[in-house]
Amino acid sequence: MLSIQQIDLMCIGKRMKNDKRRDFVSMKKTMDPRVKRTRRLLREALLVLIKEKGFDAITVSDLTEGAEINRATFYQHYRDKYDLLDQTIDEILLSFATHVAPKDAEEFTKNDEIIPTFLRMFEFISEYSFFFQVMMGENGVPFFQHRLLSIIRKCMNEKLDQLHPHPEKMMIPKEIFIHYISFVDLGLISYWLENDMQYSAKYMAKQLSELTMRGPFIAAGLK
Repeated sequence: MLSIQQIDLMCIGKRMKNDKRRDFVSMKKTMDPRVKRTRRLLREALLVLIKEKGFDAITVSDLTEGAEINRATFYQHYRDKYDLLDQTIDEILLSFATHVAPKDAEEFTKNDEIIPTFLRMFEFISEYSFFFQVMMGENGVPFFQHRLLSIIRKCMNEKLDQLHPHPEKMMIPKEIFIHYISFVDLGLISYWLENDMQYSAKYMAKQLSELTMRGPFIAAGLK
């Protein structure tokens, strides 16, 4: 049976790649460099402003001032601030899912100290640390985690139906299992970000690999 974290990551990658990968790749290939620059400036301004005062308090004027563009230019790219937020989140989550998704099943069967997909996960978060710290921080966007949790829960439910077709034989109710596991990866990521990533991505990946391969009690020396 696949590990908890394997189910999480494979589900996220599969669902998001099927939904948006084609449009996203096409957009990146055809987008004019000036358009890319303008959107980058707006997204950078968005993150800075969210960190400073939260999304609800942000106005389009704040965004255009921060990005040093005019309002007409803003509306050439986005319908409103909500459209900017949605596209910013979607792009990062799609990149995350594509980058982290297991390359093959052997990633979880090798006897390596570190499971490669976990290392890629923490390396990606490290690379985009400001984005994740803002979105999951004090003034972050509540539905960011809800959106990701919803994807994980839905995919875990589908995957569990395949791996364990008789949920009535599970030791705990299926719904409790899914809700508990959905928070495991996000909890560890949140801890890392809240503590200014005091450990390296490689160290975090190794700890998660130990917990996955050996189990929490054995990894903690309690059994």
